[in-house]
Amino acid sequence: MTAPHLPHGTPLPAVPRGVTPLGIDLGTAGGHRLVLLSLERWDGWADLRFARIDVGSEGRLARRVPPAEAWVVLADGVELEIFDAVGRGDRNFSNGEVRLVPPPGEHARLQVAVQVAPGTEPLSTQVQL
Repeated sequence: MTAPHLPHGTPLPAVPRGVTPLGIDLGTAGGHRLVLLSLERWDGWADLRFARIDVGSEGRLARRVPPAEAWVVLADGVELEIFDAVGRGDRNFSNGEVRLVPPPGEHARLQVAVQVAPGTEPLSTQVQL
């Protein structure tokens, strides 16, 4: 049994392996603030959870959350696959997750970059898990 929103071959039921709280404010781009909330480790993938807050943007975004192609995540210098990026919310606030394959190690050094709004510089950070 598999699910379309999970990496191929993921055993089900999925089992959570741990959550690392982050609470990292990446800053603002194009009037949108982005905050990394947590990293959830699962069998075969990880979810990087985030919130996007409109703090005075001039225009509407095409999506409530940055799409998969807007993200780059490295663990210990190795680029992870961005399997999906999904979210929910409205123009003022949205939250979501970026699905990463494979999951980073428990003590990995993550580098995260995301272009929040088209035409803006990516916001980025490094964090030691």
